[in-house]
Amino acid sequence: MTKRVYDGLFFTPGEDEDSLTISFFDLKGEYADGVPIEGNDIGPKCHIAFFKECEDGLVRFDETFEAIFADPVTYVNGLLGGGLYGCILKKTTKSHEWFEHYLTRTKDRVTMLNTEAVNP
Repeated sequence: MTKRVYDGLFFTPGEDEDSLTISFFDLKGEYADGVPIEGNDIGPKCHIAFFKECEDGLVRFDETFEAIFADPVTYVNGLLGGGLYGCILKKTTKSHEWFEHYLTRTKDRVTMLNTEAVNP
């Protein structure tokens, strides 16, 4: 079996209450073909962003950090039931700017959706 090669993945709420949808992606354009940095024999170092579904039904930014994963998909599957959603992106010489842009866009979108939910 061939291991799937990808730059990152989004994990979002699935169709069932206790499920996640994982969507793989590759960086394009100026962000493509970066050289991996800070990984080791276990795996690549990754940027991680978490958004959390709160008890009031709104979604909020939770945290961002970096970590090394042997298998990011296994890690994400371990999050089932925790109300966490977000993105894992392999850290490269070109990934930081893309990740910062992703955080800004997603935080803005979450704020807009939360505002619409509170003020329909």
